[in-house]
Amino acid sequence: MFDLSVGTVGSVNIMTSENGGLSNDQIADMLANKLIFISDDAPEPIRLQAEAFRDRVRNLAQYYIELARKEERASICSKVREAGQMELANAIGRL
Repeated sequence: MFDLSVGTVGSVNIMTSENGGLSNDQIADMLANKLIFISDDAPEPIRLQAEAFRDRVRNLAQYYIELARKEERASICSKVREAGQMELANAIGRL
């Protein structure tokens, strides 16, 4: 009647946080690990080169994530100021 088959799922990574969203570091790590997979069977010189490249990608991602969050806060502050809420805008700007 029913045909149930079992499949396989590749590697699954889970990241959690406490008291808020994911940090810039966590998001950068997720991005770098998703973009650059390094096989356990890779020869040592290739593995080392790939790890160094992944670290550079991670650092670049972290920089732009931080910049995007800063710019988003600036945009929110601007909109809040336009609404006449100067004290709230200043509080948001200090986050």
